[in-house]
Amino acid sequence: MFESTRQALSKFMEQSGKSQRQLSKEIGLSTSVISQFLNGTYPGDNQEVAKTIEQYLSVSKERLNMVSSVTFYPDLYNTKETLFCCYYSHRHNDISLISGDAGAGKTTALKYYADTHTGVIFVTANACTTTATAILSLICKKIGRQAPARRAALMNTLVEQLSGSNRLIIIDEADHLSLDALQAVRNLNDEAHCGIVLSGNDKIYRQMLSPRRGYEFEQIRTRIVVRKKVFNEYTVKEMETMFPALNQEYIGYLLKLACAESLRTARKLYEVAAEVAAAQNHKLTVKHLRDTQRQLLGEVME
Repeated sequence: MFESTRQALSKFMEQSGKSQRQLSKEIGLSTSVISQFLNGTYPGDNQEVAKTIEQYLSVSKERLNMVSSVTFYPDLYNTKETLFCCYYSHRHNDISLISGDAGAGKTTALKYYADTHTGVIFVTANACTTTATAILSLICKKIGRQAPARRAALMNTLVEQLSGSNRLIIIDEADHLSLDALQAVRNLNDEAHCGIVLSGNDKIYRQMLSPRRGYEFEQIRTRIVVRKKVFNEYTVKEMETMFPALNQEYIGYLLKLACAESLRTARKLYEVAAEVAAAQNHKLTVKHLRDTQRQLLGEVME
């Protein structure tokens, strides 16, 4: 009775490469339930399980068939600036700062560096990790150590583990960090001699140069050897690199969108528009891009 659902799930697992354990997290069913259902031995409510799996597959199969675009572009100016910060800090054990517009490719480049180089600790700050203890605990957990509750013990643990390791710590979304947290990061650089890259929006940069608060940031500012800024400003050549199959009409449209919104927005809009065109068995047109922009952003560029 549920054979079609079993076959559909098995085929999806084969196509996606996902394990039963991963499916368990995504579907919300235990691995034993999924295993038993696939083998036809589940003693419980098979109809309810099949319904849950079918609902999951209805979305996940579409996601699997979505147009996949390359998201890392090494020749972009923003990418080069971000990677330079990583290379420099990793080699010289110094602190670098990369700041600027959201959606300009900073995180993508940072993750690329972390994925392609050994000895990199990548953490992302957020509204819950603004304090010194919180960000140090996050770093501690990333290196596989239990984070002590007391800040002094936490710093000692990190210094002991990182001293002489020549490792690089990348802190994305560092604009969430308080001044106290930034000073703790500076202390870690001073004592463990490991490289650090801070990345985030322009808030950090503005605070460091502020006439009112600049003096409070003087110690961390003077430790930052490399400071780079990136913006959502792109050239036709860069857009041609990102979308090599598109002609100048498409390139011009996406260029305007990337500069007005962000590179992230332009790329996502292209992916969705291409998916819609493919579902309609049509060739992608500028009309697809306009319709998608209207649907996603509620407005269309002239």
